Amino acid sequence: MAPLSTFPLPLPPSGPPAGYDWEERDMESVLSTTTAFNTGIDRRDTFLGQRRCVVCGEAGAPVQRCHISRDSDPQLWFNLKARNWIPSQAKGLPRHEPRDGLLMCYNHHICFDAHSFFIRFFPDIRKFVFVNYSGVPALQRFHGKAIALDIRDHHAPFPSLFVIHEMRVHWISSHGVFDDVSGTFNRDSPLDNSDNNLSVQPQQLQFQPTTTSTGDASSGPGGRTLALNADVISDILAATHAMPSWRACQMEGTSWSGTAEENTDKYVSSIGVQDHRP
Repeated sequence: MAPLSTFPLPLPPSGPPAGYDWEERDMESVLSTTTAFNTGIDRRDTFLGQRRCVVCGEAGAPVQRCHISRDSDPQLWFNLKARNWIPSQAKGLPRHEPRDGLLMCYNHHICFDAHSFFIRFFPDIRKFVFVNYSGVPALQRFHGKAIALDIRDHHAPFPSLFVIHEMRVHWISSHGVFDDVSGTFNRDSPLDNSDNNLSVQPQQLQFQPTTTSTGDASSGPGGRTLALNADVISDILAATHAMPSWRACQMEGTSWSGTAEENTDKYVSSIGVQDHRP
């Protein structure tokens, strides 16, 4: 049996003996785990003492943790950081970032991944709204209603991620990728395959956003047109940058191992001093 390591006493007052330190791992490496994802959304999406689907409120075992962006496309995650759609300090993979997830019941998880509906953030009413884009009858009662995501939460999803999901919903619906009659995806080439560079032409749906709480703001007479253009995306991105969860993500992913003065300069240069909280 090998002898145990020895070190002189007394122990150094500033830390453990040489060779037993943490090797200066920063916050990103500590928190980039699946546990951070699970605990973040479980705490955020707990209501009345139970984990619940943010769409319908179902609780218990059927509730599942869902991702908005998936690890199957890591290049997309990298590009979103490079384009400032999500903070550069976000976790290295979507499965580690709680702001990429939400709790949903089995049925709504399946429909979300199948692109039957999307979730749009409306900056003027500060709500995440359910949109039944495919017109599935079973989903219609949720159409136009705010789901249970609080924009003020430090782990609130980035609205910009929902834009990517919405773009995919538009593409699948507008180009006949999914056959509503058979309930299957069309994998054969179309008869007219002259244009392989398909562009998204979103359907113009009219709806009236509503909320489940009394006294919340709504859109006013006439409802809204669900266009997705450069102006709409710009407004959503501006709202994303102003969210408390954006700043919290920056804080978590930044190393603060310097002096007080260095950390202050780093905070001002990378995060800023304006308080975006409502």
